Amino acid sequence: MSCTYHADREVRGICASCGRPICAECKVELNGQPFCKNCLAARMQQPARDINGFVRFVLSIAPGVGHLYMGLFNRGMQFFMGTLIGGMVLGMVFPSLLGLYIPAAIFFSVFDAREIHLRLSQGLEVEDRGFVDIRAVPIQWSQRQLGIALIVLGALALWRVLTIDLLQMLGLYHVHRFINGLTLGALALGSGVWLLLRQPGNRR
Repeated sequence: MSCTYHADREVRGICASCGRPICAECKVELNGQPFCKNCLAARMQQPARDINGFVRFVLSIAPGVGHLYMGLFNRGMQFFMGTLIGGMVLGMVFPSLLGLYIPAAIFFSVFDAREIHLRLSQGLEVEDRGFVDIRAVPIQWSQRQLGIALIVLGALALWRVLTIDLLQMLGLYHVHRFINGLTLGALALGSGVWLLLRQPGNRR
């Protein structure tokens, strides 16, 4: 296989934009990816997205919304939904930690959006990549997976009722911290031991 633009030269890469084979003279590296000079010139001629820094900062206070404003749909939606679901789960299990969770999510959203904005303003390519590769996750859940998910959600809801709401009704509000801490510690310890015992070297 020879270079698309120089038939007598050896191929040194494949253009990340058009997919054509290119030689060393035609190849230009950008962000660690090879591009042919024609595709790179066309990319540089594209008008840069006009992003207002103040608007980006204000929108980033809602995790993921600032990313959506900058055109990063996958990352923004995953960030927004992940923060929402994480807050709901944490509210059912450890509502006292919401005071730390929410500011941490806002800080990370503002910081991450600012870093992406800087890369865009420098003309660098930013991949719209979320925290989880959706393509690697099966779109259709099996009946078993759906059942496990429902059991986990139901268990979390019941745990909140038993360890928070019921204890508050009985005037034992501070007891739920002890119960939750003990349960979380036991689960973390048991899960860690279970994972270590399941290592290939420990199986006989």
